[in-house]
Amino acid sequence: MSANYPTKLAEYFELPHSFAACVKTGAAIVRQITIHTKLILESRAITLILFRIIPTKTYRTASLAVLLWGLILPLQLQASAVAVREYREAEQRPRLAELQAEFGHNKQLPPGFELQTLLALSHFPALKEVRIRFIVDDVNIPLSSRPHWASMLRSASKRTYLVVIDSHREGGREALLLKNQPFNAQVGIIGHELAHTVYYLERSFFGIAADALCQLSSCRVQFERETDQRLVQYGLGWQRYDHALYVRSELLGSSEAALTTEGGGGAYMSPVEIRQLMESHAAYAD
Repeated sequence: MSANYPTKLAEYFELPHSFAACVKTGAAIVRQITIHTKLILESRAITLILFRIIPTKTYRTASLAVLLWGLILPLQLQASAVAVREYREAEQRPRLAELQAEFGHNKQLPPGFELQTLLALSHFPALKEVRIRFIVDDVNIPLSSRPHWASMLRSASKRTYLVVIDSHREGGREALLLKNQPFNAQVGIIGHELAHTVYYLERSFFGIAADALCQLSSCRVQFERETDQRLVQYGLGWQRYDHALYVRSELLGSSEAALTTEGGGGAYMSPVEIRQLMESHAAYAD
């Protein structure tokens, strides 16, 4: 929970009895707690229901209901996330047909990475019916995720989303290629891209256009870090940790160097930062 949360509460109780102020603050609290997850959309819908069905005499009582819902949401999110320390290919391979049947609908899976992708998809129930094409090609970017331009004007759930995986890289940075990474790490970085897709489900055409512009500026750092936070909430923290540890170990020369580098100033969280994030989440308590 954010360190600013008590301050938000103090600000909340000092507000005037106005509908607009109460709704605005209640929504801000909910959004801060859930950090851009699918639950934001659910909380908005439930908030509207609360304002319609709860017999309140003042807007403050109704807004208190919004605040209580904001307190419940993180508990629901932590309870629903299932964290697995390590996915091993030999153990998961017999489940391929089962995973394909449950999570492979409307998915064009990447050749050679079908199992890793399905395992990552299993952590994102909101993507079960969403059309996603995974493309492996020489694109000079390790991995990327975005809506397909031809479907941008459709509603979020009707769009087609692309996850593009690089197949070739030069210059001594081969560790960034998915094909060179350990199995568990592959699940983690594919999950990172799917965490982008979940985010895009809540974005309008203009919102996505703004996100595209963000990639050209310094706000990209916060954009990617919030994606790692979302990924941890969906239960793929250990997989992303193993990915960050592998890549940084290869680039820095040792795992010791990777584990002693706090952040490195990059857009993606270091192993240390991911571990700290997991320590604050109930799904990783064991």
